Amino acid sequence: MLLIVIHGWFAFITFQYPFIGILLTLNENNEFVIRKLDTDSASLNLNFQVGDIVRQVNDEETGKYATVKKWRAIEQADSVLISRNGEEFRVVTEHARASASTQVLPLLGEILCVLFAAMVYWKVRNSKSGRFLSLVFLNIGFIFASLGASVRGDALGKMFISTSMILFPVMFFHFLVVFLREKGNVHLPDKFMKLVYGIVLITVLPRLAYFFPDLAYYVYQFNTNVVIALFLIVFSFNFLFLTFVYLKYRNEGSALSAIVKTVWWSLIISFFPFACLSFIPQLFLGYEWVSSLYTSWLVLVFPISFAYLIVSKQLYDIDIVLRRIVFTVLLSIVPSAAISALNTVIFQGTTSVKDLFISFIFSVVIISSVLYSYEYFTTKLQKIMFPRKYHLQNALRNIATNLRSISSFRELKDIILVDIVNTLEVSGAAIVFKYNDSVETVITGDIQADEVERMAVLGAWGHPSYSCMKINRHEEYTSYMIIARKKTNTLLGQEETQWLNLIISYLAVSLENLHLIGKLNVRLQHLASQIPNELVAQDFMWFRKLMFELQESERKRIATDLHDTTLQDLFFLKKRFTAIMNSHPFEEEEMERMSGIIDYVEIINTNLRQSCFELNPHLLHEIGLLQTVTKVVEQEGALLPFQLEFSAIGAEMIESWDMETKRHVFRIIQELINNAKKHSEASRVSILITKEADSFQLLYEDDGIGFIPKPEVEKHIGASGMGMEQMKSRVLHLNGHLEISVNRGSGTTVWITLPLRRVMTA
Repeated sequence: MLLIVIHGWFAFITFQYPFIGILLTLNENNEFVIRKLDTDSASLNLNFQVGDIVRQVNDEETGKYATVKKWRAIEQADSVLISRNGEEFRVVTEHARASASTQVLPLLGEILCVLFAAMVYWKVRNSKSGRFLSLVFLNIGFIFASLGASVRGDALGKMFISTSMILFPVMFFHFLVVFLREKGNVHLPDKFMKLVYGIVLITVLPRLAYFFPDLAYYVYQFNTNVVIALFLIVFSFNFLFLTFVYLKYRNEGSALSAIVKTVWWSLIISFFPFACLSFIPQLFLGYEWVSSLYTSWLVLVFPISFAYLIVSKQLYDIDIVLRRIVFTVLLSIVPSAAISALNTVIFQGTTSVKDLFISFIFSVVIISSVLYSYEYFTTKLQKIMFPRKYHLQNALRNIATNLRSISSFRELKDIILVDIVNTLEVSGAAIVFKYNDSVETVITGDIQADEVERMAVLGAWGHPSYSCMKINRHEEYTSYMIIARKKTNTLLGQEETQWLNLIISYLAVSLENLHLIGKLNVRLQHLASQIPNELVAQDFMWFRKLMFELQESERKRIATDLHDTTLQDLFFLKKRFTAIMNSHPFEEEEMERMSGIIDYVEIINTNLRQSCFELNPHLLHEIGLLQTVTKVVEQEGALLPFQLEFSAIGAEMIESWDMETKRHVFRIIQELINNAKKHSEASRVSILITKEADSFQLLYEDDGIGFIPKPEVEKHIGASGMGMEQMKSRVLHLNGHLEISVNRGSGTTVWITLPLRRVMTA
């Protein structure tokens, strides 16, 4: 709260009074004469000259006026009585206006420093070096805040700016110690810092004399040189410290040496102009070559660069960042020199070398900053500056993400083509697969399928309304992307074509993966059918498990697709037919036909629902294995030409098995029933599940025609996903045993034994 009050006081002084900037001295007659008119002060625009005798300030004797008594300067005055060449006249200073460098710019510097301090603290509050850096920013902000009040003769402002100037290099050194310890693992002692801060506090005591007019000047006349000397000493110590650290640790790690080099060069850029152009000339010559009002701004370069490196987490990409800074500075030199030359031509005779130099330095800083931050701001503002490019990049990210979920060619339409059509705002798009003897197309939007197929068959890809791009080529097929004209009846632009080429490169990789996955599945299925016996099959447990998981996943996907698409379409179709029947007066014969169509749609719907259930038996989760089999037997038995029976004796413990195991048992029973329907020609089929001492027994019997096994015939399990061999494979996967007793004309018996405690988990 106290600091806020002090800041408020400084702001009041800065904006209440102009910076008059008249420095006085006593002549041989003990009269106050003007010694100097300060840089950027209001006195430069008023009728004051060096050597003028000051008779009165605010109608008060010059020697008794507060700022003259304390600082030998005229500030906070409304009028000054001057004597020049024996003539006296009064100069009104009440409404004088000084340069922005002593009013607006210090406020701007303070705001920037506070914002940087808040940003660093918010971004890296868990970093001790980050917290120290935020304090360094606050200290610089306090220097800017007290600058306006100090030059206007305020005692509190002069005391705070002197103390802050001494404290700044000390805090800076403390920050370096903490930073190198945290980021470079360099452990240096810092206990002596308490003593250093104590010394800084002691230097405040003499400046308390500023509040006593009779004592103030005796302290003030030495204060400036003392502050400058202490600043330069501690500043030089920072250089020596960094040099010592670099020489000691340069061979221990490139990251640390890069950090130290960057810090060293940042110090040079930040403090060399300030020290060599302002403080050192002031200390030894009594005047500044370049006003510290301007060179002090370069001090911000170092902490700002560190703030950027810490916040953007680029501390170990120091060399890259440094090269980028140097390159942007070199690029900015030529336009900065051109700006300075243009100023010379425009303001002929009114610009000094100092003005041109300051203009050049500020131009270099501004242009370098713009060049360095160009990439960042164009990225952040891309949505506003380059909206089309922004939307294309967003669409590219979405399509690239969606490509990861594609598992079959038929998904290309919903996942890829729709996004391409919407993004490019074209009438339609298609992907064409040209095989050696056929053509397959995936189309969305307003595009003619027969025309696209004709182009593919003839190989005539030049078309006035369509753009054709090859995706990839295989020995089995070649794929193409066909894009219709835009809805505005124009062709794609260069930016859109480049975007589409990038999409096609992604799509080519995805299609290649789908092609390889398809070939791999065929080979895996072929391998599964070649497993010769149970002993060898034990070594393929992992493979069998993978195959079953892939099959179940695909069945579930197909069932979901049927339920969400075809079944819904059939439901709405039936609803429309019913609505038409109720809203139109059909004749009796037509009504019967409509009723027949509705009944036929319902039969299709029922069959599809049954197929969905067979693909994904969801009742296993809801009512368990035994009740699900019972329900299936009841439904199937009503439609089968033979008697189907199912019973379970003492087999309730089977419900304690995991869901995957119960699904395997259900698939085995499902296959037994399907085989009976297709091949047995039986009049009675029974399925029995019983529990023995340490196993479950599944017994299948029918009185059909039986069959004679042909082991020499290759068994393509993968082709249908079912079959006797796959049933056998499931039993082996469950660590069970299967026996088949079959003779031509005498029925079939199947015994399946599953251990109560399986060795292999499903």
